[in-house]
Amino acid sequence: MSTTTIAHLSDPHLPTEMVPPRLGEQLNKRMFSHLSWKRRRRFIHRPEILARVMADIRASSVDMIAVTGDLTNMGLPGECRQARRWLEQMPAPCTVIPGNHDTLVQDNWHDTVGLWSPWMGPLPFPFVRRVGNVALIGVSSGVPVPWFLATGRVGARQLQRLRTILRETARQGLCRIVMIHHPPVAGLTPLRKALTDINDFSACIAQEGAEMVLHGHIHLSTISSLPGPDGAVPVLGIASASARSRDPLRAAAWNRITVAPGGAGFTLGVTRRFFPTDQDGDTTQETIFEQTPPSSHFSGISTPT
Repeated sequence: MSTTTIAHLSDPHLPTEMVPPRLGEQLNKRMFSHLSWKRRRRFIHRPEILARVMADIRASSVDMIAVTGDLTNMGLPGECRQARRWLEQMPAPCTVIPGNHDTLVQDNWHDTVGLWSPWMGPLPFPFVRRVGNVALIGVSSGVPVPWFLATGRVGARQLQRLRTILRETARQGLCRIVMIHHPPVAGLTPLRKALTDINDFSACIAQEGAEMVLHGHIHLSTISSLPGPDGAVPVLGIASASARSRDPLRAAAWNRITVAPGGAGFTLGVTRRFFPTDQDGDTTQETIFEQTPPSSHFSGISTPT
């Protein structure tokens, strides 16, 4: 079986000048997101930077694009329609999961995140989409939460289904890559933004295993790990795909992930391509790790403290 190449990006917060939400749409958490966008975030999330990232992905001939949430800023129906148009223009097949900004408040599924169903697998969550020798497993951690919080939750029902999916895809000999918006590793984000059932998710991975976990949410390119039954499971976070920053770990980026059959399992390779704003349009890349199982160790960039 040939090598499968996946582009992982996250948190594009599609940077356009949005129509202000109607009064009824502002009488909830969306009010703060709108104010944050107008005062600060629209200067960080830039359309020209996202365009550079997407052009780079287009030139890289990937088999699948994996987007780990936060396509929008407030989860408004108009934003979700705009995000659907963006997904329709993807340079390769795409798999998407929602983030906390996409599910900021309780709203009609069919008018909001449900518009992205063609880019998900069979629902309910977690879903599975197969590309080559890879099973992309989409978990939803985006749930409406009280004001001033950005926490996520997977929930018992999803976790039980995830256990079954991980077991079945392992029996099929597939490379299992789990997509989740919130980082599933403790310490990567403050508690008010964290995954509330992080221990339950970690226990699921420790018991059933996975070859890789992808996440977004913290707008930072990181590499960490979770315990698995056969050793450490690499966990990759990626900065916002539209972020304007000179910091190499916060600048807009995407992970180029290769999966090739190797020995008793798969050989995984990850190269992060990032776009600092002081590089005069140049792209910088860094090989994060290469891993040939069975192995409980992998080399990688350090996560800042």
